Amino acid sequence: MDFAYYRQSIGAAFRLAARDHEGLKQFDLSAEGFFRSFAAFAFVIPLNILFDLFMLRLLEAKSLSEGKADALGSYGLPELLFSTATLGIEWLIFPIAAIFLLRFLNLSDRYATLIIAHNWGRIVTGLFNLPTIVLFSLGLISHQVAFDLLFITFGLTLYYRFYITQTALEVGWSLAMAITIIEILLMIFFAEAVWNSQHLWIAP
Repeated sequence: MDFAYYRQSIGAAFRLAARDHEGLKQFDLSAEGFFRSFAAFAFVIPLNILFDLFMLRLLEAKSLSEGKADALGSYGLPELLFSTATLGIEWLIFPIAAIFLLRFLNLSDRYATLIIAHNWGRIVTGLFNLPTIVLFSLGLISHQVAFDLLFITFGLTLYYRFYITQTALEVGWSLAMAITIIEILLMIFFAEAVWNSQHLWIAP
């Protein structure tokens, strides 16, 4: 593994998070860099598992506070594999949709730049949740506060993806926001479909 390469790519994503548009130049924007950017998936898998465990404990705390029995179950290998597989599918949704969307907007020449920044940026958005996870796990905040912080984190994620889109595509804020909203809606619809169908794949 080329750790220097990954360190530079992740560092570039953090520079974008700090609204430093020069971070875009730190990415490998070549054809090889496009495909290598999907390696960011491997870095996000542990964060995804950690978030799954956190959400399970958070929902359990909410259920107990409402006087309901704990019936959320455990998080074992089947759940881990299912979550990782769905993350992999979800990861491909926006890159595929962006092919047609950017072609319609005559922005196909910026496609690789957008996806490269988007892929590495997902490591940053995954890390956005860490403060809430740590504070709740240490018992320093209640589940109500944790939910509030998750809402704030979602707002930060939305803005970060908007900034990546605007910077990578070199477009105005209105078009960048529209593309970002389309991306978020795709993720919400996919998450809803997974939530409604997971009982078919994971035994109770």
